[in-house]
Amino acid sequence: VASGYGRGGKKLGVPTANLPASLFQSALEEVQTGVYFGWAVIEQQQQRSQFKKGRNMPLKAVVNVGYSPTFEGKENKEKIVEAHLITDASPMDTSVVLLNNNDDGGGDDGEVAESSISSSSSPSSSSFSLDGDAYTGEIEGDFYNETMRLQLIGFLRPEQKFDSFPELIAQIHRDIGTASFALGSMPFVFSKEDEFISGCSGEDG
Repeated sequence: VASGYGRGGKKLGVPTANLPASLFQSALEEVQTGVYFGWAVIEQQQQRSQFKKGRNMPLKAVVNVGYSPTFEGKENKEKIVEAHLITDASPMDTSVVLLNNNDDGGGDDGEVAESSISSSSSPSSSSFSLDGDAYTGEIEGDFYNETMRLQLIGFLRPEQKFDSFPELIAQIHRDIGTASFALGSMPFVFSKEDEFISGCSGEDG
């Protein structure tokens, strides 16, 4: 995890983990710009008694891949990956989330759509009861220079330029809510059992 542009936490109130672009440029060439959701793990190889909070366990993530076009004149010079790790403290709007039912032929696998449905649920309500062992508590420290595994499993929307920062912030809150709901629901809740995520034991080997 590398230091970024300082926009997520300071400008938007949504801190992000920035993955070094130099390590992923070839892999990102074929990845569409936009907002994704998936699972992350911050690795720590110390003894369990010394673990920092939020290490070596599946974490929900909402991820932007792109150039940050709303920051006019200060866009990213290259396509980068910015991941917000979703915790109980994350600002989110869960009022309009709906998973596409791909069984009736609508939408591509892994795609999530928003629909106008009323919901009074909070992230800790029974609507999110499938989370299982997903960790949503405090993540200790800023984890710069730590190793993070990130697996993108679904696409939310294309990257777009907003007319104002309040509009961007409101959409980010919706993205977080939609991602959190999706990752706590079938079938995406089981994606964290993939070896790439679940295989991080944190023990010296």
